[in-house]
Amino acid sequence: MSADHKTKMSVFFSDEAIARLIQEDVPYLDLTTYGLGIGKQPGEIEFSTRDPMTICATEEAARVLKYCGAEVHYQVESGTVCQEKQLILQASGTAQALHSGWRVALNLMEYASGIASRTRVLVDTAKTVNQSVSIVTTRKCFPGTRALSIKAVLAGGGFFHRLGLSETVLIFNQHLIFLGGIVGLIERMNELRRQFPEQHICVELDTPKDAWMVAQAGVDLIQFDKIPLPDLEPLVLKLKQQYPNLKLAVAGGITSENIKDYASTGIDILVTSSPYFGKPCDIAVKMTMVQ
Repeated sequence: MSADHKTKMSVFFSDEAIARLIQEDVPYLDLTTYGLGIGKQPGEIEFSTRDPMTICATEEAARVLKYCGAEVHYQVESGTVCQEKQLILQASGTAQALHSGWRVALNLMEYASGIASRTRVLVDTAKTVNQSVSIVTTRKCFPGTRALSIKAVLAGGGFFHRLGLSETVLIFNQHLIFLGGIVGLIERMNELRRQFPEQHICVELDTPKDAWMVAQAGVDLIQFDKIPLPDLEPLVLKLKQQYPNLKLAVAGGITSENIKDYASTGIDILVTSSPYFGKPCDIAVKMTMVQ
């Protein structure tokens, strides 16, 4: 999947979801605009970047403004790498429409663009040393923000690890407790294969010994959790030599500061939560009255 294709992927937001965001901020009316008696006056609103960033959620911001009664004239596509002071969204309408949608639209873009920009840094940094590595994010986003977070990760050139418990077979140490450890899992492998013929069998491990055991048992993917870098590189090399079809991932504490080191090990997949946590991007808003 090319980077261009990734940025053009759309995450579905229902009309009801957009309406809920607006209703949360404007449950009944904009009291200030109503009290000032300016609601019917025509105006224009422009959103622009204060700093370089990878923009995201302009589509949802535009839908917010349209829902509130504004007309959108210009918007850049999510995933666009923007420069400082670049116009990203422009709309016109009554003061009532613009004020009702202003903050919701801004929050969406600033929050999502922060995630997208941090993802872009991770992707670009990792690929300087490993062009084939994939950067994927976990389910550890803030509750209620998964759809927006997924879109932001895609806009930044990353992908998602998995969207929920229903879509992959990923066995953690917490599962092994109920199986009697690695040996118990290996005993279940044939049964798992029969039960889930279309799914890959993935296991998270934290010791090289366990990795060799499950590799020999025929798992499709091993995810290493917090294995020290000096131990990881030779382990990845040897496993790939002996099991060329086995996919290898690493998770736990991967950030922009160390991602190049992890990517240099030859790993296939880097699993991280770090794009979700950080400052939102800073987007300027200019509103003007139209005569």
